Amino acid sequence: MFTYLEAFRLVYETRSFSAAATQLFVTQPTVSHQIKQLEAQLQVKLFDRRGNREVRPTAAAKILYAESTKLLTDWHRTERKLTAVTQQKTLALTIGASQTTALTLLPTLLPALKAQFPQAALRVKMANSEQVLKELKAHQIQFGLIEKPVTADDVERISLAKDQLVCVGQPTGVWLTRERGSGTFQYTQNYLKEAGIIPQQLIEIDNLNLILSLVQQGMGQTVVSQRLVPTTLPFQPLGAHFERDFYLVYFKADILLNAELAAVGHQIQLILTD
Repeated sequence: MFTYLEAFRLVYETRSFSAAATQLFVTQPTVSHQIKQLEAQLQVKLFDRRGNREVRPTAAAKILYAESTKLLTDWHRTERKLTAVTQQKTLALTIGASQTTALTLLPTLLPALKAQFPQAALRVKMANSEQVLKELKAHQIQFGLIEKPVTADDVERISLAKDQLVCVGQPTGVWLTRERGSGTFQYTQNYLKEAGIIPQQLIEIDNLNLILSLVQQGMGQTVVSQRLVPTTLPFQPLGAHFERDFYLVYFKADILLNAELAAVGHQIQLILTD
């Protein structure tokens, strides 16, 4: 039963049988069979399939998700106690970070986490805020650090710190901006509109270090976190309404089901909260 409930939880959270199968290291038909068996035992339909990929939970699934999370929490707690008697398990921990949060927060966070959790196998994946959230929903990462206030069902979003955006660079008519989907891109669009600026050329670049390098060469201007402005470059503050938050995001159920992840999440907040 617990195997079926774990498969159900992952299908519910990812809205995908194939993504759930990937997380469980089994085939998609195996997950489909487990869900059918669970539906047969409970005598309810849990998911509606629309087309080849779209999966929607039924009203019964929403009830089962809430209740089964409590059951799985107790079961995983029991498993951890039994495992602790015989062996020490390595904690696999993948953190997704937007480029701005990676450059500003991770140099402080990673050494502190390694000191607190020496048994953890740490991995970092960098992407824009929307992609970080997408990977979290697909269970490719356990925690995300973003600056765009995006969220999703059953995902917790916690504000960690404030970040002031500034304008930096030479007014050549060229504006260098992050790609669509990043938190900074939307703020750049807002600033250009508010200031009545029509760029002669707007160049989207999905690498923040490259943007800063080009600005230092005098190619143009950009909107960037004040924390990342090189000391050699003057900058123009954009005002209080261009102050944003850095956020920690994670699945609520993951924290409930895994005491080690809960401890990691708590430490991340302690380390990074202003």
